[in-house]
Amino acid sequence: MSNMTVANLTFDDRLSDAEYILVGAYLVVLGSLSIMFNIFVIIVLMKGNPKYHAVHNILLLNISVSDLLLSSVAYPLWASTNFYYRWIWPDAVCAFSAFWCFTLAQNDMNTLAAIAICRYIIVCKPQYEYYLKKPNFKYWIIVVVWSHSVMNTVPPFFGWSSYKQEIFGTSCSIDWTGKSASVISYNIVVTLTCYCVHLVIFCYCYIYIIRELTTLPSPPISEHIIPVERLRWYHRVSTSRAVTVTSLSMVGVFLIAWTPYTVVSIYSIWSDSLSTWMLLLPTLLAKSCTLLNPTVCALMSSKFRKAARRMFCKNKRIHPTVAVFAVPEIRNSTTSSCLRIRGHDETIQYRGNMAQNDVFIGDMTITLPVDNNLV
Repeated sequence: MSNMTVANLTFDDRLSDAEYILVGAYLVVLGSLSIMFNIFVIIVLMKGNPKYHAVHNILLLNISVSDLLLSSVAYPLWASTNFYYRWIWPDAVCAFSAFWCFTLAQNDMNTLAAIAICRYIIVCKPQYEYYLKKPNFKYWIIVVVWSHSVMNTVPPFFGWSSYKQEIFGTSCSIDWTGKSASVISYNIVVTLTCYCVHLVIFCYCYIYIIRELTTLPSPPISEHIIPVERLRWYHRVSTSRAVTVTSLSMVGVFLIAWTPYTVVSIYSIWSDSLSTWMLLLPTLLAKSCTLLNPTVCALMSSKFRKAARRMFCKNKRIHPTVAVFAVPEIRNSTTSSCLRIRGHDETIQYRGNMAQNDVFIGDMTITLPVDNNLV
């Protein structure tokens, strides 16, 4: 069933011994950091109670698991070959590592597309949001994400194109340079289904999300008696903006990492004029995505950072950003329900989680001017 092509390196294709060692050291450092960062993200997402939307949480977890599997399996194989200046493993291992990398990278992009669609539904089509709350919906999304990935990466094992060593001889990928009809047709199909379609989804969803969020007026919070529904609306808007920034940042990092590789690979279909380093650098940049994904998640999401602090600072008191007042917990309300918020200093502050059914992320803070005549 295996269909793997072995590259015959010429002198011009080879790197120097020092360059191979440099690439190997890069992969060791990248792989080690990726493993540590992704394990950290997985632990926080599973145990830290970051209060993410259930679907959003499981999709972030899927990306981290995928990046962990890639950095812990494929990177050691590729790093070791660089220290020997050539591919040292059997042909079947080359095919497996190429399939493994391609499948997991495609899984990341599919998951980011699923996050974009879910954010679009929540922000722009809230009337369909109840689908996202169904107990098994998030698991069906994972099944679709992985199924699409495998459907695109299995065909080379059955004769439609092949997996082969890359030109520099120390890692493997699909055959981008073959001139047969099978290779060219497969490369065109995977470029469309694995990159272009996702790019269209990202652009469409986030353009409409940003347009929707930027047209919403600033929440009016000047009254001392605040309708509960207005608080929920304030929380929905602020949360959607924060989550959109984090999700869009992850998409941006992924595209920055993988677009050069895609462009070079497409160019390789029609031309063999690229040098070894012009093919190698986009490959190394694409591999950095396994470290960039958890880094962006940790840096851009304030709720993730709060969840991490709750987990790893249990023996220390974490001071809230504002004082927490004794207010009744709100579970269900009508638009006529109101909440009186009182304080004794120069400002009146409320801090609490206004999420319903774990739809929204985190806490909300409102500061109001004090009214000394307020009873």
